[in-house]
Amino acid sequence: MSGKRLNLKLLGVFLSLVSLSMFLVANKEQSMVSIKLFLEWKHLSISLWFFYICCFSVHYLSIKDDQSYDSGLIYKHFGKFADSGFAVGTYGLASTTSAAILKGVYSQQFFQEEIYFTNFDQIDIYSMLVVCLFLLGYSVYAAMSALINAMVISQSEVAIPVTD
Repeated sequence: MSGKRLNLKLLGVFLSLVSLSMFLVANKEQSMVSIKLFLEWKHLSISLWFFYICCFSVHYLSIKDDQSYDSGLIYKHFGKFADSGFAVGTYGLASTTSAAILKGVYSQQFFQEEIYFTNFDQIDIYSMLVVCLFLLGYSVYAAMSALINAMVISQSEVAIPVTD
C-alpha cells in the first residue's frame, strides 16, 4: 500500500450509510412512520423554499463582486442575480413538487391509506418514486453545494493575463 492513503471522508460516508441502514432495518416500522410524518409535515414546503432562498442568497453574496465568475447558462444571458434567483425558483419548485408527489406515492404504496394515483401501473408509481427522490435529493445537494462553495474561502488568486 505504499503511496496510497485512505480517504477518510469516503470512509466516514460509508460507515455512516452502513450505520443508517442498520438503524433503519432494526427500526423499520418507526422509520416508515417517521418518513410519513416528515412528508406530511405542514411546514415542509415553506421550509424548503426558505432553505433555497437562504442558500442561494449567500451564494449570490459570495459571487456578486467576483469578476472571474462565469458559471451557469442563466448568468451568461442575465447576470449573477438572475442566476441565483432562477436557482431558487427551479430548485424550490422541483423539491416542493417532488415532496408532494412523494407524499402521495409513499402513502399509497406503503400504507395503502388513500389512492392518489389511479390508472397508473405499479412500474409508473415506482418510477415516480425514484424520479422524485432524485429531484428532491439533487435539489438539496445543489443548494448545499452552492452554500458550501460560498463559505469556503479559496487560497487561489485571480489570474492576470500577460500582455506584450
